[in-house]
Amino acid sequence: MIETPLGVSSDRWTAWDLTRRISPRDQVRVMVREADGQLHINQYPRLFRVGPDAPTTPWCIRLTDAAHQFRLLCFDFDAKTSDAVENAVDDCDALSGVLDELSIAHVVCQSSAGGGRHVWIGIAGGASPAIVAAVAREAHATYDTLDHGMLLNPAEGAARPPGAPHRDGSTSTVLRGRADVLAALKTMPGELERLAVVLGERKPALRHVDTRPSGPVNGAHRTHRDLSTTGEGHMATIDGGSNPSWTAFMCLLTAASAGWTLGDVEHAAKTAPGMEHFRTKNTGRGTRRPRSAGEARDRLARQWAKAQQYAALQRPLPAAQEPQDLTELGAIVTDVDELLTRLRVNAGRWGRTEAAISQRTILIALAYLTLQTGKHAVAASIRDLALMSGLGRTTAATALHALTEAGFIQQVRNADGGNAAEWELTGTFSTAPDTVRSQLSNNPRPPRELFALRAELVRMIENQLTDQLHDLFTRKGLGHLAGRIYTLLREHAALTIDSAARLLGVSSRHTATILSRLRRHRLIITHPEGWTRSRRDLRTLAARVLGVEGMLDARRDLYGAEREVWAWWQAEHATMTSSPRQRPRRPHVSSRPLFEASTPGERVWPRYPRSPDGRADHHQAREYVDDGVLNPESRWQLSAA
Repeated sequence: MIETPLGVSSDRWTAWDLTRRISPRDQVRVMVREADGQLHINQYPRLFRVGPDAPTTPWCIRLTDAAHQFRLLCFDFDAKTSDAVENAVDDCDALSGVLDELSIAHVVCQSSAGGGRHVWIGIAGGASPAIVAAVAREAHATYDTLDHGMLLNPAEGAARPPGAPHRDGSTSTVLRGRADVLAALKTMPGELERLAVVLGERKPALRHVDTRPSGPVNGAHRTHRDLSTTGEGHMATIDGGSNPSWTAFMCLLTAASAGWTLGDVEHAAKTAPGMEHFRTKNTGRGTRRPRSAGEARDRLARQWAKAQQYAALQRPLPAAQEPQDLTELGAIVTDVDELLTRLRVNAGRWGRTEAAISQRTILIALAYLTLQTGKHAVAASIRDLALMSGLGRTTAATALHALTEAGFIQQVRNADGGNAAEWELTGTFSTAPDTVRSQLSNNPRPPRELFALRAELVRMIENQLTDQLHDLFTRKGLGHLAGRIYTLLREHAALTIDSAARLLGVSSRHTATILSRLRRHRLIITHPEGWTRSRRDLRTLAARVLGVEGMLDARRDLYGAEREVWAWWQAEHATMTSSPRQRPRRPHVSSRPLFEASTPGERVWPRYPRSPDGRADHHQAREYVDDGVLNPESRWQLSAA
């Protein structure tokens, strides 16, 4: 029988009874037992005719009929890690709330003992793949844990129906709704179009820090440190809004972008309405229970590390602006989409050497900046690209030079004083010789589809860059290629040595060596289909064991100091080359009033240190910067002028 909470449904159909009523086709897909009688691989290779007798192994039903019209929709919220379980529950609840607002009948299931969620909708008369794809892309851009692959596959997209068994021995259990609404097929295609519009309006901004709060805010709440307007809104969102785990992460991300510390967010988590997720836990039954102090502290620390990675990635971005030319944006989105495809299918070109791996990462970082800005030419300093990709500045510079020589990018403007050089993707990766590509001006994407694809690509690149943006995956740690494997295990449920080698473009022997290192530090575990990520993220612990913890933070501080010295010298050079009448009065570096700006936005620099022979003393300047003397908030005085 289909298990349902008391009062949710009076139906007493068996799972197979329901399957016979709702399956759009006369056959379902079933799992096949291995030689030992067990179900090791999560695949459904065999067809089984829908009839009176139920299959003896788990089954799934296809979502479309024989004409490839969607009769059912299944939104699959994955829960692959301990943190992802709660995120999946919150995402599912948020989507369910939107469906309730639109009066769309649906059924919410716990898909298995792992804690994932399925949201089912029955469609009257069927919906076209185009309509469903629009809904899927908007939902995927809105909810991080949603796996929308089955909704983009009208031929074979399938899912286990309510009540169907899982290979771990559990079943898909109905939590909310009535299973018979799936047989009644009540939702019209027009309602799906409205759903796509609403999800598009509520999806996060490309730069998460610019996203509006997910619910009403408490106007009386104030943070103890300065924060952006959107950050204040997230912190003040009552009970975490419609999606508490997402709101809590937005609080951390805006705090990380504002320069807060872990101690600051621990203090805010005690009272901020928007950080309810760190105080209480979603039970999955519509209620929340308090967390233990240790659980709350550990979860906050893990999410804070993740927020710092995203903040580091987005820090070089200029101020956000709405794209003015959708034709140009369409060309950019198409080029980046084809770039990612080419990187995937031609893995050997980008994985055979350590230099090629670095070039690939820099190329993806430039593609990310291009998507975010909506411009072909983007300003990016070598140090910014290095910090975005987890590489050293020398490695980043070498990669840029190699990519330029190979014709993948071109420098359209040299660095000038304090302005970074501008780079542009050439597009040679997307069109083969003697191939004529259709012109976007003649075949433009609809704006909604264009923005949805852009958001999907941004999210894909962010996942790739942030997963490997960790101390552990620096050269002194496990290396950049280990970070690539760790990233791939987000995109794939599991990988064998051979499949990972094909995706990386390296030998199976090299892949096995890297996997063994990841396994040694318990970052991956065995899986019936190969290797998968551990449910706990132990990257920081592994970095501590290897003695590389804090390396990226130290690198960021180093580059910040170098930039400070450079900006100081640029100001000195401008003063030296100006006429004597135009030179400002510059106090000594030890004078405190020197930081008063004559006009808003200006900085008054002190005299640059000089050696006894009158030459600029760059070493002394660096010492002043490292000691914090140029910090306007520094209170101490130099003991000697």
